[in-house]
Amino acid sequence: MVVLAAASADAWQDVVSRCFIPINCGAFEPGFSGRMDQLELDDSISISAVATDGHTVDRSERLAARAEGDALHLSLQVASRGTVRQGRRMVSVRPGTASMYATDAPYYLDYSEPGQRQLIVQVSRAALDAPRTAMSEGLSHLTVPASAATRVFFTYALDVHRQDPAAGGDEASAAAEVAKDLAATMIRASAEGARVLPRTRGGLLRAIEDFVSVNLPRVHVDDIAAEFFISRRTVYHVFEEVGTTPSDYLRRHRLELAASRLTDPEHAHRSIGEIAAGAGFDDATTFTRAFRRQHGMTPREWRAGAGRGGLSAAS
Repeated sequence: MVVLAAASADAWQDVVSRCFIPINCGAFEPGFSGRMDQLELDDSISISAVATDGHTVDRSERLAARAEGDALHLSLQVASRGTVRQGRRMVSVRPGTASMYATDAPYYLDYSEPGQRQLIVQVSRAALDAPRTAMSEGLSHLTVPASAATRVFFTYALDVHRQDPAAGGDEASAAAEVAKDLAATMIRASAEGARVLPRTRGGLLRAIEDFVSVNLPRVHVDDIAAEFFISRRTVYHVFEEVGTTPSDYLRRHRLELAASRLTDPEHAHRSIGEIAAGAGFDDATTFTRAFRRQHGMTPREWRAGAGRGGLSAAS
């Protein structure tokens, strides 16, 4: 990962032009600072965490006319607010808003409020398995609707950025394939206004993981198969590729849910049996045995020590 910092307008303009495409920056706050943490997965896609003070960005007609690539910016506003303008369309962005704009056309970003943070995925349109009409539809709106596909794409991008796989390695190549698949899925779902499934096994696994996290604890293998229009056998094949089974995956996440509730003050009045039932376990004895195998202690010991951290501090 490349980490670049700037403490002046000229320095930040150089950083953005180097990592993305040439732009003009203006309207800087006094004492401006900016930081770009850029992870390049392959030649067609990168993921960047951007943190800056207030400023504006202008991709002028002259600069856009000299564009050498066909990149899209898929941007998630993480903190503060701003506006994105391209062509005749202008939209407001706030934390949680996803936007999409082309780098080979003029655009203007007003990030003049302080405390700006964005997660930006720059990806070549040619690398995406999405129809031109779907991409044109997304660009005409600028914002990407909140949906499961949008959530899956940006949470995956954030996780990959945190993991920082080595550039050029197998892990980075695999992450690039999944990220491009999920980006295309998000764009297609936005344009069609309908459910769209990823086309790679890795993308499907990520979508399944999101579905499980949203629907815990009452989700089973048959629910996954029905939700994604696949057979039980396919569900098992998807999880086999990451060295587990759907049943083991579901059990592990139910136990993690139970562990968090055991130390949550809002659940302090609930008994161990109630916590077990609320996490999808019908039998308290089975729950305790499984919990000990995963966490190395009983649910009662976990609660008494406020989880691993509490026991470590006590010892």
